[in-house]
Amino acid sequence: MMAAIISWEQFLTCNIDIRGIQFKFEDLCRQLFVNEFLTENKKQRHLHCNPNNPGLEAEPIYDEKNERWIGYQAKFFEKNTDYSQIMDSVENIVKYYKGKVEHVYLFCNKALTTNCDSYINIVKKLEEAGITLEPITDVTILDMVRKYSYLGLYYFDQNFLNIKWLENHTQEVLSKLGERYNDEFNIDTRASLYLSLFVHDDRALQYFNEKKSMLLKKVDELGWKYDAYAEYKDKIREAINQLEVIGTDTILNVLQWDNRIKEAVKEDIDDFEKQMSECKEQRERLLTKLREKNSHDSSEELNRIEDKIDKLYTLIELASGLQIQEIEKAVLQGKFLFVEGKAGVGKSHTFANEVLELLTKKQYALLMLGGDYLDDCPIQEQIASNLRINYSFEELIDILEVWGSVNNCIVPVFVDALNETWNLTLWKNGIPSIFNKIQEMEHVRLAVSFREEYKKQLFADLKMDKYEVCHIRHRGFDENSIEAAQKFMDHYGIPFTPLHLFTTGITNPLFLTLYCKTYQGDEVNLPTLYDRILQYANRNIHRVLLTNIRAAGYDSAEDLVTPVVSGIAEYILTTGKRVFTKQELNQLSVWNDLGLNARPFVTQMIRENVLHSYVYSEEERIYFSYDQMNDYFCSKEIMSICKTKDAVIEYLINDVLSIKDGEIGKYGNRDLFINTCALYAEKYQEECIGIIDAIENEHDRNDLFDSFVDSLQWRKNISITVEDLLVMFSKYSAGIENVWEMFISNSVKITNSLNAEALHEVLLNYPLNKRDYLWTRYINGLEQDSENRIVQLINMYDKGEQLKFSDIKQKELLLILFGWCLSSSNRWFRDVTSKAMIEILKEDFSLCEYLLTRFQGVNDPYIIQRLYGIVLGACLKRKQVNKEIFQSLAGYVYGKVFDCEKVYPDILLRDYARLIIERFVYEFPSEPVKFDSDKITPPYHSADIPEIEEQGYLNGNFEGGIYSIISSMKFEGMGMYGDFGRYVFQSALSSFEVERKKIFNYAVYFVLHECGYEEKLFGEYDRNLGRYNYNRHNVAKLERIGKKYQWIAMYNILARVSDNCAKVDCFEKKEEVFEGAWDPYVRDFDPTLNKHFMLCQDAPIFQCVEEHFKASREENIRTFPHGKVEENEWIDSVSIFFELQKEDLILTDTNEVQWVVLTKYADTDRDNLASDKLLNWNWLYGYFVTDEQLALLDKYVKKKINMLDSNITWIPETYTLYSREFPWSPGSKDFRELFWKNIEVRTGEKEIVTEKCEVPDFSQFENLLKKYTSDSYENSNEQQDGDKGIVIPMREETYTKEIDIVENVGKILSATGYLLWEEEYDASKEEAISYGVPCAEIVEKMKLCQLEYDGYYYDQEGQLAFFDTALTKQKAGIIIRKDILDKFLVQMKMQLVWFVNGSKEIHLNDLSIGKYSDWTGVLKYDGVQVVGEIYRTERMYE
Repeated sequence: MMAAIISWEQFLTCNIDIRGIQFKFEDLCRQLFVNEFLTENKKQRHLHCNPNNPGLEAEPIYDEKNERWIGYQAKFFEKNTDYSQIMDSVENIVKYYKGKVEHVYLFCNKALTTNCDSYINIVKKLEEAGITLEPITDVTILDMVRKYSYLGLYYFDQNFLNIKWLENHTQEVLSKLGERYNDEFNIDTRASLYLSLFVHDDRALQYFNEKKSMLLKKVDELGWKYDAYAEYKDKIREAINQLEVIGTDTILNVLQWDNRIKEAVKEDIDDFEKQMSECKEQRERLLTKLREKNSHDSSEELNRIEDKIDKLYTLIELASGLQIQEIEKAVLQGKFLFVEGKAGVGKSHTFANEVLELLTKKQYALLMLGGDYLDDCPIQEQIASNLRINYSFEELIDILEVWGSVNNCIVPVFVDALNETWNLTLWKNGIPSIFNKIQEMEHVRLAVSFREEYKKQLFADLKMDKYEVCHIRHRGFDENSIEAAQKFMDHYGIPFTPLHLFTTGITNPLFLTLYCKTYQGDEVNLPTLYDRILQYANRNIHRVLLTNIRAAGYDSAEDLVTPVVSGIAEYILTTGKRVFTKQELNQLSVWNDLGLNARPFVTQMIRENVLHSYVYSEEERIYFSYDQMNDYFCSKEIMSICKTKDAVIEYLINDVLSIKDGEIGKYGNRDLFINTCALYAEKYQEECIGIIDAIENEHDRNDLFDSFVDSLQWRKNISITVEDLLVMFSKYSAGIENVWEMFISNSVKITNSLNAEALHEVLLNYPLNKRDYLWTRYINGLEQDSENRIVQLINMYDKGEQLKFSDIKQKELLLILFGWCLSSSNRWFRDVTSKAMIEILKEDFSLCEYLLTRFQGVNDPYIIQRLYGIVLGACLKRKQVNKEIFQSLAGYVYGKVFDCEKVYPDILLRDYARLIIERFVYEFPSEPVKFDSDKITPPYHSADIPEIEEQGYLNGNFEGGIYSIISSMKFEGMGMYGDFGRYVFQSALSSFEVERKKIFNYAVYFVLHECGYEEKLFGEYDRNLGRYNYNRHNVAKLERIGKKYQWIAMYNILARVSDNCAKVDCFEKKEEVFEGAWDPYVRDFDPTLNKHFMLCQDAPIFQCVEEHFKASREENIRTFPHGKVEENEWIDSVSIFFELQKEDLILTDTNEVQWVVLTKYADTDRDNLASDKLLNWNWLYGYFVTDEQLALLDKYVKKKINMLDSNITWIPETYTLYSREFPWSPGSKDFRELFWKNIEVRTGEKEIVTEKCEVPDFSQFENLLKKYTSDSYENSNEQQDGDKGIVIPMREETYTKEIDIVENVGKILSATGYLLWEEEYDASKEEAISYGVPCAEIVEKMKLCQLEYDGYYYDQEGQLAFFDTALTKQKAGIIIRKDILDKFLVQMKMQLVWFVNGSKEIHLNDLSIGKYSDWTGVLKYDGVQVVGEIYRTERMYE
C-alpha cells in the first residue's frame, strides 16, 4: 500500500476542523500517550477527561512500568512557540495536581529550546512541586506516528475513509440487498432492540431511560391499598430519581441500577420477605385446619392472608423493576454478536437499518455482505479488495478504533448473511484471526448474521467462551404480525383484509415484501405467488447483471429465470435429489443452453429468494428458497411431463412415492406428492388422494392424509366439498389441530368450499360434548399473549381497529368463525371475542339478525346466550339509526325467544333479548307496538325443576373431573362447600324459595346428562387445568370444560326457578316480584362497555386544574408549621385550596366553551402523606333544589350550620346495570329513585325530649341465677320436663336526652351517580371500572346519549355534553357543558347547589391524623358564577 506523507504540513491539510487544529492535535497526542506509556499496564486503565481540564489534557493515570503517576499536555503552534501558554498550563498543573502527578509529558509540534530562560522557568516551576517534565516535540512526534501506521492513515492521509465514503459504500450494499431492505418503513422487533443495545445507539438510551419512567409510574399507580407502605414507595421514588439520565458514555451505568434500588430499600425488602414467610406458614396452618374441619370458618382470615402475600409480592417485585435481563447485559458489554434466524425473517433489513441510523447521526458504521465474496482468496484480503482500500483489513479495524476512541463511541462492523459466501471455509478459516483482532479493540464491535443451520459449519473451530459471543435469534414478525402486515399493505396501497392474516408466511418479512411487490389487485394463493416471484426476480436479475446478460445476447424482455428453474426441477426429478451441491448446479446443461455464467446468476437467485442454501453434513447444498417452492416447481414439471390423468397417477405411485407391496419406497417425496395432488385437482377437478389406499401401513397413510389436509390451506383452487371431506375423515385419520387450522386458514375465503360456512356445517352436527372435546379444547389453547393470528385479530377488533373487507360476505364468514369461538371456556378468549364481534356489528348492524339466524338451533347455550349479549351490545353502540333493521331484529328476537310456548331457559339470554326489544321501544316510542309486553316481562313459561332420583352425588365415590364438578357445586351445609356452589350459585338461589338439595342434585345431573360431561372426554384435561378460586374479584382465565357446563346448568336452572318459585326478601322474608337478572345479580359481562373506548380524544383538557393543584401543594410546603402554635394556626386558617376548588367549579376549555362541575373530589396528594404530612381535601356534592329549598338552605348557611349528613354525602351508585342501560331500562328504576333524597338539616338548636321504654329488671337476676344453677334444680320435675327458658321480668323506665332540632327540606335531586363494574366475571378487563353519570332527568330532558366512547354523553348535534374527567386522567370532577346545564335548570325550574365536605389534616409518622379541622358550606350556581363561602365547623388540636 502507499504510505501516507507524515509531516506537519500534511497534518494541517488533512485535519480541517471547525473547532480548530488544536483539537485534532490533542486527539493525536492522546493516542500516542496511551500507545507509548500505558500499553504495558497489566490493569486496564482508562483516561478520564473532564471538560476544560486545567493544565493536563486528562486526569493523572498510573504508569505501572515506571511506578509513577503521569499526565500529558498538548500544545500546537501554527507560528512561533508561545512559552507563556506552556507556563499557564504548568501553573494550573501545580495548582490542581500537586501531589497527584509525578511526571508530565509535553507534546508540542514545534522544537523547544530547552536552555532558554522561559523553558528553564517552566521546568523549575514543576520541580518545586515535585513534578518532572519530559518534552516530546516536532519530529519525535512524527517518528512515533510512523510506528503506528493506522494513526498515519487517520491523521495524515487526505483520502482516508470518512462518513461520506461510508455513506456511499452503504448505498452500494443496499442496492445489492434488493427486497431484503425496505427503506420506506421499519418495524421494531426484539432483535432490532438487542442490536441497538449492542451499538449503544439512541434507541438503547431511550429504552433504559424509559424503564425509569415506567417504574415511577408503576409506583404512582399503586392504589390506596398500599397507603400503609407510603414510606417504602417514597424510598423507591427517591432512589429512581437519583439515577442519572444516561448518555452514550454512561450507558453501562444501567448495570448498577438494580443494585442501587435494592440497596436503598434493603431493610424493607428483608422485612417484607420475613413477613411473607410468616404469612405462608399461617396460610398452611389455616389450610390444614380447613381440611380437617371440612368447613370454611376461617375463609375470611385465609383471604386476608392471601391478600397480604399478594401485596408483599408486589412490593418486593417493585424493587426489581430496573433489573436488566441477562441477554441485555450480554449485548451491552459484548464485542461479538451472532444474529441467527430462518430465511427471510429480516436479518439483513435489521442490519441495514441500524447502519443507516448511525450514519444519519454522523457515526461510523460499516456494513458488508457475505454474498460478495465469490473467490477462494483469504477473507481478509477479499474484504480489503471489495472495499477498495489500499491498506489491510487489520489496519482498517485500527483506524475505526481510532475514530471510536476520538469520539468515545462504539464503531460497529456488520457482516450480513455469512452463509451466502460461495466458499464457506473462508469464514471458518478467517473468523478466528478477525475475532482476535477485534478482541484487542475497545470501541470496535462485530455483528454477523447467518441462517441458523449454518452455525456449525461456519464456527466449528471458534471458541465461543473465549470471545464471550452473544447470540440472539431473529423471529421476524411473530411478535406483531398484524401490525407489520398492515403497515406493509398500507404502504403498497393494498386493502388489508382478514384474508391476509390467515395467509401462510405472512409473519415472514421477506415473504410479506414479495407478496406486496408482486400484488396485482387480487387475493393470491401461494402457487400463484411463487410464479410471480419468478417474474419479479427475472426483472431484478436483469437489472443487477445487466452487463453479463447483454454480453450473452439477451434483452430485458427475456425470461431467463423460468428456464433455469425448469432445468433445476428436471434435474431433481431425474436424479431423485431434492437438493444439490454447488458443483452439481454448475454442471447443469441449462447454463450452456443459455450461455450464462452460473456463479453470479445463482448468487442473484439466492438474493432474490428463488434459491437458498443450507448445510448438511458440513457440506453446502442448494434448494428452492421456500420448502414448498421446491416441490411446487417439481410438481409443475411432472404435470408437464404427464399428459393424462392416468399418467400422473402412475407417476405418483411409481416414481414419486414408489409404492410397492403396500410400502412407500420414497417417503421423502411426501410434499412433492401433495403438491402434485393439488395441481392434479386444479387441472382435472377431482382428487387423487385415494392413491394412499395402496399403502398398508396405517401410520404412513394417515400421515400423508394429514399433509393433504394441510395443503387445503394454500391450494390455488379447491374442488372438494364438505361432504367429500367428511367421508375422507371417516376413512382416514388427521391431526385434529391440523384440521381446525385448515378451516381457520380458509375461513374468510369467499369462493373456498372449506371456508367458515363449511366449518359451521361440520361443528353444527356435533353433540355438545363431542364438539367441546374436539373444537373447544383446541381454541382454549389460544392464550391472551399468543402469537396466534386469531388472537391478534380479536385483539385488534376489540380495540376498535377495522379491517377492509372485500365483500360483506367476507364479514359474515368472519362472524361465523368468531361465533364458534364463543364455545370456549377460556374466559379471556370468549369475552374479548365478544367485544370484537360487537365492534364489527356496530358498523354493520344488519348482520345482527343474520348472525342470530345462522346460529339458531346450535345446541350450545354458551354460544347462543353470548350471541344475544353481543347483539344487545351492537344495538346500544351502533353507528347509524337503522330503524327498519332494528325493527326487524326486535321482531325476530320476540318471535324466537318470547312468542313461544316455552321461553328459552337461560336467565342471561332472556335478559339480553328483553333489553333488545325494550331498547327499540324506547328509541321509537311512536311506532305501533307489535310486542306483547306481558310476554317479554318475567315470569315466563318454562319447565319446573324435576325431582331427580338420588344419585349419591354427595356420598358416592367419584373421581377426576366429575369429582371436581361435584366439589365445586356443593352448597353450604353439604360438607366442604365449593366456592362456585356457595358464593355464586347458592348466593343467587337465596332470593328464591327452593329446596337446595333438590337443586343441587338436578344441577349435577344436568351437567352429566344434559350437557354430556364424560370422564373419558374431559377428565384428564380438566385435572390439568387445576383448581381456581372463583369469585367476582378473581376471574380465572381458563376454566374447566366441567366449569363451563356448571355455568350452563346454573343459568338454565335460575331461569326456571325464577319462573316457578317465589322470590323472597332475604331479610324481611316477604315475597317479591322477580324483575330481571339484575336482582339477584347474575350478569357476567357488560356488552355495552369496552375498556378501549374510555379515553375520548375530543374531551377537553383543563390546565388550570393541574396548576391549582400545584399551587395548593406549594402553599402547604411554604406554610408548613413547626411546633404546636403554628400547627394550630394552620388548622384554623382558610386554605387557598378551598378557594381554588370553588373557582374551578366553572371551567373554560381551549375552545372557549364553558363547563360546570357537578360533583368532585380533590386533595393535595394523599399518596404523598408520608413526606408531606399536610393534607387538604374536599368533596363537592352537586344537587338540584327548588327556589324554596334554596331559601331554607340559605337560612342555615348564614348561621354556619353543618348541614351534612350521610344521606347528602352518599352518591348514588350501582354495579347491577350495563353501561348504556341507564336510565331507560327496567333495571334502572331502583337506581333512578336513589337520586331523589329526602333531607333534613340541623337548625343549630337543641331540645329536651322524654322517652319511656321497657328495660330488663336485673334486680331479680341473682335469685334466678341461684334457682337455675342449684343442685335441687338438676333433679326437679321442671328440669326433667324440659327447660322452658329463663324469663327475665321487665320494668318501665323514663329517659331524658338532648337532641338536635332538624327541619325537613324535602326531596332534592342528586346531580350525578356512579356506575361501577367490580362484581362481574369479565376477563376482557384487568381491573374494576367506574365513572360518573348524570341523573336520569338530565339525560332525558336534554336528550343526551353515548356515542363512540363509553361514559361520554353527547347532545342531539353530536357535541360532547357531559363526562367524568377521571376518564381522561384529570381531576376536574364530573362536568357538564354550561349551556346544557342552563337549559336544564330552566326546564326543571331548579337551582344547582354544592354541599361542601372538606378537611385540613396534619398526619403523624404512622399516617394517622394528629390534628384536623372540618370545613363545610353550601355553594350556589347563579348562571354566571359560583357564590357562597366555605367555613370551619369542627376542629381537633390534640
